[in-house]
Amino acid sequence: MKTKSIIGTLIALTAICSVSVFPFVTGCSPFNNSNIAEEISDDGLLLNDDLVAYRTEDGKVSIKNSATGAVTIKDIKLDWTQRSGNDTLAVFCSEGKRGFYNLYTGEIAVPAQYRRAWVFREGLAAVQRNGSIGFINNKGETAIDFKFPYHGNPLTEFVFKDGHCVVADTTGKCGVIDKAGKWLIEPEYDYVSAYKEYAIVTKAGLTRQMGYDGTILNAFVLDHLKELTYTEEERYLNSNGDISYADKTVKTGLYAYCVGGRYGLMDANCKRLTEPLYKNIYAVSDNIFRAILLDYSSEVILNAKGEVMR
Repeated sequence: MKTKSIIGTLIALTAICSVSVFPFVTGCSPFNNSNIAEEISDDGLLLNDDLVAYRTEDGKVSIKNSATGAVTIKDIKLDWTQRSGNDTLAVFCSEGKRGFYNLYTGEIAVPAQYRRAWVFREGLAAVQRNGSIGFINNKGETAIDFKFPYHGNPLTEFVFKDGHCVVADTTGKCGVIDKAGKWLIEPEYDYVSAYKEYAIVTKAGLTRQMGYDGTILNAFVLDHLKELTYTEEERYLNSNGDISYADKTVKTGLYAYCVGGRYGLMDANCKRLTEPLYKNIYAVSDNIFRAILLDYSSEVILNAKGEVMR
């Protein structure tokens, strides 16, 4: 059996999605025309055993219900498909436009009409129209108006989870909305990660844990904390009476804290000696610290007070 692949362009995917570009499998034509059709593998994107997908010689795809004989989708130029793990509708792309089809009936639920589309989750899907993002229900009706820009958080995240979705306002600042489109967390943050009971928000290098009622649960949240040590050579006499040397790890009493991928200097009393301005910080001695700048190559020297040495 010979397998080929449809040529198509894939968009960025979330971890919850699966994508398939139908491979072709030679078979018999179910249609009474001269354009010979081949049966193609649905690769898990048709969840009804009676549904069979076919491709004609001109590259168009149709879906037929073998039990009823009805053709549920006919002659669309299918580039790729994408679905969530727990919804009945999947995204399909036909000639550069996105729509949705039903995995169980094989019928088009929402015609291909959108520049971009995301998978359905919790009954809603984000789509882009006229440059703005809105949300539709499984009938294709607008559930949340088209008022969000296509920027902000990583662009694969226009998906509801636990009743929350991260979107941006027209300035590019991120917040969280509910399924009615109401702001739960106002759009004033550089980055937002939404979880079931709270969100982690970052603004101007400061990360906080915030409840969906706007309450600050923790005013200073770290990504990572590391103890700053350096190595010095220690001289000693070995069992033969000869002089030997060994590396000794020395603690500085200071720490490098990481927020949003950037490091700052902190003392043992949790006092921040610097803002998180650096890509990394390394100890050289008790009073000398190499601070790598965000260009990855330049660096400055800090003292134990966090001051830049001139």
